[in-house]
Amino acid sequence: MKKKKIFLRRLLRNKPTRVSGISGSLSLGEYGVVSAEPGFLTRNQREAIRKLLARRLKPINGRYWVFINHFVDMTQKSKGARMGKGRGGFSCEKSPVRSGQTLCEFSGLEDKAARELHSSLTKKLPIDTCFVYDELYKQQ
Repeated sequence: MKKKKIFLRRLLRNKPTRVSGISGSLSLGEYGVVSAEPGFLTRNQREAIRKLLARRLKPINGRYWVFINHFVDMTQKSKGARMGKGRGGFSCEKSPVRSGQTLCEFSGLEDKAARELHSSLTKKLPIDTCFVYDELYKQQ
């Protein structure tokens, strides 16, 4: 059975949003990483985020949540293939990410350590991200 065609431009189309440093949109954690531009993330990049968060937060009993879930199968024809003769084979799975979408949240760190964790997370991603924090935790 053939998979339904998914038009990727439609998945990435969205209104431009501004991402500020302070956000009330964090639902679970104290700090968060929000995408600043649209793009795609692969399963390997999601796994790299998860491993880095686990490695940094496990020794201090911190918690983390990753919100990259829906993956789309991408197809690609071989390099020397001619035009026509249907779609190519499945090459990888990618998750469309919109600007302003929360990628992950975490808690259990000091502010400086959380900003360092964000900078190391950003190095592993192909899109620009912003660091956000919840004001409710700062007041306590």
